[in-house]
Amino acid sequence: MTMPQNSLYIEDWKEIARKDRKRIKRSLRESDAEAAGFFLQQALEKYLKAFLLGKGWKLRKIHSLSALLDYAIEHSPQLEEFRPLCERV
Repeated sequence: MTMPQNSLYIEDWKEIARKDRKRIKRSLRESDAEAAGFFLQQALEKYLKAFLLGKGWKLRKIHSLSALLDYAIEHSPQLEEFRPLCERV
């Protein structure tokens, strides 16, 4: 599935994030930690954008997990527990 970079469809973002999760697993099986890390960042970014779009957020060209998490926390403060993960990735 090819997704336009500016898709507003939540399921598009979640589908590509699921593909990135499969790429993480494949990369780890191949002992490619760099690729696994890259796809982890990509998956988290897409899941956060899907969540935010579901809350009425206007899609922005942003790749910072910390910044996306800041926006997400405005809607669900309990997501703060994921800050250490987002900062590490």
